[in-house]
Amino acid sequence: MKRMLLVLLLALTFVVAAAPVSMKTIKMGKAPYFSALNPVRNLIYVTNFASDEVWVVDPATHTTVGRPFYAGVEPLGIAVSPAGDKIFVTNLGPGLVKVVNAKDYQLLDDIKVGATPSNVVVSPKGSMAFVTNFGKGKIGRVDFIDTTSHRVVAELEVGIRPLAAAVTPAGDFLYVVCGGSNEVYVIDVAGKKIVQQIPVGITPDGVALSPDSNTLYVANSGSNDLSVIDLVDNTEKKRVPVGKSPFSLAVASNGRVVVVETGDSTVSVLNPDLQKATSIKVGKQPIDVCLSSDDKFAFVTLEKDNKLAVLTLQ
Repeated sequence: MKRMLLVLLLALTFVVAAAPVSMKTIKMGKAPYFSALNPVRNLIYVTNFASDEVWVVDPATHTTVGRPFYAGVEPLGIAVSPAGDKIFVTNLGPGLVKVVNAKDYQLLDDIKVGATPSNVVVSPKGSMAFVTNFGKGKIGRVDFIDTTSHRVVAELEVGIRPLAAAVTPAGDFLYVVCGGSNEVYVIDVAGKKIVQQIPVGITPDGVALSPDSNTLYVANSGSNDLSVIDLVDNTEKKRVPVGKSPFSLAVASNGRVVVVETGDSTVSVLNPDLQKATSIKVGKQPIDVCLSSDDKFAFVTLEKDNKLAVLTLQ
């Protein structure tokens, strides 16, 4: 009897670890790229780079909502204000950030930023947005935008090809990965200055904070691993091998890490101890991942398939 119970428990454990258990896809426009959750309205926004659209998805029903809205030419990076009232979208070629009203999707403003703005994040307090710009030369730039006045209030030079960024819940530190110089820039937001540069793996492209904000995870697409950084002393503690070309990642509230492995066309889920729980084929050229507010689903953009994959995590 005890042996049967043990077998049953092991089987149940396997089922939990084997999530995601199912996948479906949602048709998008052309070249869906980055995505962002509006937790207030419970909607996910997906930039479609080649069709100049942003699609709206209901994470509860896994369906699109209404018609796509226009947010400029070559929309790429996207972020939502904590209040859920504004959407910020980078326009890669024009060097702009479009500010969109989240209620009716009307354009509120154009903000001129640096050359080739790739991504944008908004501070948890909502007062500042940060835009990473590849730039025209070897030096990238981060623009600080006042989210009320829609003005660039500071510019800060960083490393080569800054892409993803993460900001602490208190809004005091910003972490920017620079894929061309293989480092993470640590920025003091209040002082608007660089306080440290942390060496990581080859071609860091994605970044995410742990639920307790004590650890930073960096996806290194060139070395096929994750850098695990202790934010107490800003040092890389270890590297965790993953699939080929990990481009982005997200961390659930329970500590599980969802990694998009672009080179393998897979998504892997790691347990909080960073041991792989499962891996699943999702489609051609997976790029970005966005979790639902309850962490039950992961939404992954498939650039070459022109679809959004929906993975069940629990």
